[in-house]
Amino acid sequence: MHRYFILILMILCLGCKNEITPSDLPLLNGYWNIEYITHKNETFYPKGAAKLLDFYESNEKNGVRKKVHPELGNKFLVTQDLNNFKITFKGKNCYLNFQTAWDQWQERIIKLNENKLILEHQEKRYHYQRFHSEHWFMKSSKRKFEPQSIGKV
Repeated sequence: MHRYFILILMILCLGCKNEITPSDLPLLNGYWNIEYITHKNETFYPKGAAKLLDFYESNEKNGVRKKVHPELGNKFLVTQDLNNFKITFKGKNCYLNFQTAWDQWQERIIKLNENKLILEHQEKRYHYQRFHSEHWFMKSSKRKFEPQSIGKV
């Protein structure tokens, strides 16, 4: 039993890749949904269905993050919430550096792959999963909607 534990631990350690490289950055582009947030050994889940997604678009040095709302027909309503960022590397760490007229902050990319993104900011870790519209609309079809009256054309 002890051998299996050590074997599993070795596989997990060897399979972990914590270093983000410039070649990983194209994976950031796209729509991301926050699954949960961790802070000081606590986990916080968003209440209800996700209403807004984070849309990232970047090149090697710069990018933008926008808040968007998914709609039927694979369309997105873009909010006025938009943050530009610069990408920097310090040692083995990759950072998104944001600056607005009111504030500036830095978010460290902990993990980035095809389906998972983890960002760290002020001792909080934001765990994202890549947004797939077919999954969201299947979940939202289970919600109850109020009927709306449609006028005659």
